[in-house]
Amino acid sequence: MCGIAGVFGEAKLGLVEDMLSSLVHRGPDDGYIVYDQSFTLGARRLSIVGIETGRQPLSNESGNVWAAQNGELYNYPAVKEELLRKGHKLRSHCDTEILPHLYEEHGPAFVNEIDGMFAVAIWDSTRNLGVLARDRMGKKPLYYTNIRGCLYFASEIKALLCIPGFERKVNLEALHHYLSFKHVPGPLTIFEDIKSVPPAHYLIFHQGQVSEPIRYWDVFYQPAEEWASASESELGDEFVRLFEAGIRKRLMSDVPVGFFLSGGIDSSLCTAIAAEHSSVPIKTFTLTYKNNSTTEGKELDRYWANWTASKYKTEHHEEQVEFSQFPENLQRIIQCFDEPFCGTISTYFLAPLISKHVKVAMSGDAADELFGSYLSHRLAFPLANYQEYLSNGNDALIRPFEERPEYLKQMFESADWDWRSKLFVLSDDAKASLYSSSIKQQMSIFSSKGRLQADFSTLTAIDPLNRILEAEFKTIFADQVLAFVDRLSMAHSLEVRTAYLDTALVKFVAGLPGHYKIKNGETKYLLKRVAQRYFPKEMVTRKKEGFVMPLTDWLLGDLQEYVRATLAPERLAVHGLFDSQSVQSLVDNLYQSESDYTEVNKVFSLLVFQQWYEMYIGGSDGPSLHPPVRMEIPSSNLGLAS
Repeated sequence: MCGIAGVFGEAKLGLVEDMLSSLVHRGPDDGYIVYDQSFTLGARRLSIVGIETGRQPLSNESGNVWAAQNGELYNYPAVKEELLRKGHKLRSHCDTEILPHLYEEHGPAFVNEIDGMFAVAIWDSTRNLGVLARDRMGKKPLYYTNIRGCLYFASEIKALLCIPGFERKVNLEALHHYLSFKHVPGPLTIFEDIKSVPPAHYLIFHQGQVSEPIRYWDVFYQPAEEWASASESELGDEFVRLFEAGIRKRLMSDVPVGFFLSGGIDSSLCTAIAAEHSSVPIKTFTLTYKNNSTTEGKELDRYWANWTASKYKTEHHEEQVEFSQFPENLQRIIQCFDEPFCGTISTYFLAPLISKHVKVAMSGDAADELFGSYLSHRLAFPLANYQEYLSNGNDALIRPFEERPEYLKQMFESADWDWRSKLFVLSDDAKASLYSSSIKQQMSIFSSKGRLQADFSTLTAIDPLNRILEAEFKTIFADQVLAFVDRLSMAHSLEVRTAYLDTALVKFVAGLPGHYKIKNGETKYLLKRVAQRYFPKEMVTRKKEGFVMPLTDWLLGDLQEYVRATLAPERLAVHGLFDSQSVQSLVDNLYQSESDYTEVNKVFSLLVFQQWYEMYIGGSDGPSLHPPVRMEIPSSNLGLAS
């Protein structure tokens, strides 16, 4: 696990040193750079596999192909054996070393031969050609900018902001979409001249030119013929087989691997299966709240986490999480993303507690996104059935909304992308009412609803639920869910893995009909049937509360003064993007009425953007007083090779 940074097209040693300095949190154990007149490539290292011999970047035997990666290659042992049979000589026990040799065999298509979570940079000195590639699901980030014939790239945006003379301009299209989605959708970033490599894509740099990203893998949400006649039990057996294989691969480490254990079925199932395959007790971690902020539901989560730890004989730890000093921590959280982001951020408070014990932890992430759990997933079948329900009144058609038909009436649209857009934080019309007169015309060419429609136009699924799952898996999942898991854990030098994102498992679940994912209103249906093989039914079927920050309570209570000060007219005037009177009305409405969750989200999205702008572009007093975190690399830890 590392942070990588570099330049294709020129030697920029001092700059790459600075870039790596900003990424120390991703790899505090070591720093190393290789370069010649045509490239500079560096990595910060969090030592997990091949601890003694795994310093990267690493090369082939002749030293004309260099590679660095951020991530883990789970099929490394099998690929290494195949390369050795073909006569390649490998000197280390680090998974990164297979990359230059695979490149020798396959060229840029090497990426088809690796499986894991990764962001990879390869430089071919013979051809003066560079390749950037990102893993299939988008677990690991990779950003780039092309300036005067050179390609600069890094694991995080903050490293690219080190480029001398880089002009920080707000990408207005990115801002427009952020206000709807809670995040900036890739390949856009909030900076006009920086892009992200999309998941399951690679790009090529050659002779000063950068190719468009090239897709090398895709997942299809069409029913798999091989499982068309399978029983529910047989499907459960296949899920367990694939899940066990995914867990075994993710146990690959030369340091202890810990397990998030929340008390819900996603993490508990991972813990149970891992414990059965481990020769030593595994380490599990449950996060608890202080007494004054706990609830009956959270205490029940804690009870079942302890039950699971006892049954599977884990080395169990409880860590108490405290959410405090929110304004100060919000600035630190924004520094993790380098962009405005108002999705889930509680991981920032959880990761440091786990990282006290281990460098690697496995979580239950992606189970919700694969099997269906969120509001958009629960709405898919009821809205698809809504007109039939109106004709016959059969409540079974709209479960679990049989007691809320008025809500379905409010949400119903004949096209799924159309009703899905109603879940935006701010609609296109609502955003137009907030923009200042000076930029309203520029913003009018952008449409978040139109972007959503375009995303839905390429779907492979026909099933109503699978269409929503596929659309979100290929867009929101990587840009929001995987983004917060990576940035907020790596900020504390903690690598998080999840077996639910094993490639074979993702393909299998994607190919299941929707009724195996949500059935009669019951979410994660097949996963729950499998979980009952390991846990009592009362644990599996209960509603889990989960770890969430009490953000709504804070914004509606103690943080009102902070909200009003941050969104004050004089501070909004610095960039002039919003009409201050419209923003003030939105804030007043929040505090003068019985506000709901959607109203809080609207104000929070503006609050986060304003904080980001003042930190990264400049506030009313000039340059930011809270620049992105920069940490110097001790010279004794920095290696150079030329």
